[in-house]
Amino acid sequence: MKISFGIIVVDGMPFIKHQLRLIYPHAHEIFVCEGGDDEWEKRHGYRESRDDTLGVIRGFPDPLGKIRLLQKRWKDKNHMCHEYSRRITGDILWHIDIDEFIDPGHIPYICGLFEKYPEYDAMAPPQLVFWGDTRTLVGVKVDGARYAYEMPDIDRIYRRKKGLYIHHLPERGYFDPGAGRIIPGRLFPETLLVRKGIYNFHFSYILPKSVQDKMMYYNERVPGSVRPGWFENVFLKFPENRDEWISSGFDVQPIDPETGQNYPCGIKPLDKKLPACLKDLEKDIHREIESWKEVHS
Repeated sequence: MKISFGIIVVDGMPFIKHQLRLIYPHAHEIFVCEGGDDEWEKRHGYRESRDDTLGVIRGFPDPLGKIRLLQKRWKDKNHMCHEYSRRITGDILWHIDIDEFIDPGHIPYICGLFEKYPEYDAMAPPQLVFWGDTRTLVGVKVDGARYAYEMPDIDRIYRRKKGLYIHHLPERGYFDPGAGRIIPGRLFPETLLVRKGIYNFHFSYILPKSVQDKMMYYNERVPGSVRPGWFENVFLKFPENRDEWISSGFDVQPIDPETGQNYPCGIKPLDKKLPACLKDLEKDIHREIESWKEVHS
C-alpha cells in the first residue's frame, strides 16, 4: 500500500524535522502545505514561517523526490487540507498534525490492516496528549473522579477512493453526490490498534509559544473564553506544582466553563514508554522550552 502523507505547518520547529525523518522511508509522497492562514495572519501579522521550518523542508535529503512543498495564500486550514488531498496518488491518505507522532515501526502493520480489511475506510489511533512536559498526560473528566487519558482521536488515515474529502476539523469522509453530503468513512475497530500499542503521541500543550497561540485562537473563536491569567498562573507554574496538581486532581482546563468547553481536565504521569524513535524529539522539545524561558525571563 502506497502512503501519501499530508502535512500543514507554520513555524513548525522542532517538530517538522522529526516528522520528515520518521515518515520519509514509508512515504510514497509527502505534501507539505506551509504558511499561516487568514486567522494566523490576523493574530501574528505574517504568513510565512519565521523559524527554520522552510530551511528544514528545503534542505531535507530527498533523493527520491517525495516531498512537495505547497505555498499559497491559505484561507484556512481546510483550504490546506483540500489542496494536498486533491493531489495525492497513493492508496492511503495520512493527515499529520505537525505535533502528533506515531511510532513508524507500526506503519507496515497499519498498511496491512488496509489490505486485510477492505470493508473499512478510515483509521483513528487513540491519542495520548502531553501537558507541560514529555512525561505528563492530560485527560478529560468523564464521571466522578475518573478521567479518560486515552483520547478518541479524529480519523487521520483514509483509504483513497472516489469522493475522498478531507477537512482539518472532523468533517471527513467521502462526498456522495446523490445524498449531497459527506458520508463518514467506516472506522477500523480501535482494538486492532490498541492491542498493538499504537497511539498518536500528541505534544499539544508543551511548547509555550504554541500554547500561547492556542489561547489566542480560542479567544478569537469565543471572546473571553480563556480563563484570565491561565497561561501565566497555570501553564507557566506547572513545573513547580506538577506533583501536587496530579495528586489533588487540579483542573488544568484553560476554557472558562461559562463561555466554552465545560469539562474539567486532569493530569497524570505518562505510564507508557515513549518510543525510542522520539527520544531526539524529546531533547529538542526541552531545548525549545529552555530557549523560550531564557528570552522571556
